[in-house]
Amino acid sequence: MQRDRVIIVHLRRPRSKSDNPEEMRSDPFWEFGSFGITTCHGKNLMHPRNAENLKGVRFAFAQGGKQGTRLVFLTEPVTIREHERCIEALWSPKEMPFRYSNAPILVSNADKSHFPRLESALREGKRRKIEGEFGSRFRSRAEPLDTDLAKELVSVYTRMRKEASNSSAIAGCYADALPWPPPKVDKRRRKTYSEKLKEAGGSKVESRCGTRNPSRCGR
Repeated sequence: MQRDRVIIVHLRRPRSKSDNPEEMRSDPFWEFGSFGITTCHGKNLMHPRNAENLKGVRFAFAQGGKQGTRLVFLTEPVTIREHERCIEALWSPKEMPFRYSNAPILVSNADKSHFPRLESALREGKRRKIEGEFGSRFRSRAEPLDTDLAKELVSVYTRMRKEASNSSAIAGCYADALPWPPPKVDKRRRKTYSEKLKEAGGSKVESRCGTRNPSRCGR
């Protein structure tokens, strides 16, 4: 089933101010149901050559930190917008992710995973620590999970998300989904997103009605 096609997106941890005081870690733009516009993953998962294969998959955003690697958000099946300089994944509904500290644990060197099948599969790897094994397998991966692992991920996330609905476990700001604040918190998200869209260039993807001019679709 298409809804079982899940790709894990391994998000980077924020760097220190001494490394880059201007780093904001703005992407994903949860509020706009968007990922990829900053081109941070443009050399692997979000490379334009992957555009066709990414259509209709669900992105499982994994965020590492001191409390393990956690599943902060699982999208609905995405559409892919092809820009002149990059590709962008879009999904709906546009919802905020879990807070990092409240998100389901994918893997942890110290705690038990909420996903026993995934944990068991990773324990069979070569790395001594399971977080290292997870990073090794998924840091640059652009292929969907095996069906059984995908079904487990969807099932557990859906249940925990429903239980956390409208609670403090859901991020109020994008930075809440990070393990610690970035050197510079992006406080102008809409403007940043608009600027990144301009930098990406015009959209090359056909609209849903089969024309390249959205105005002809009554939009």
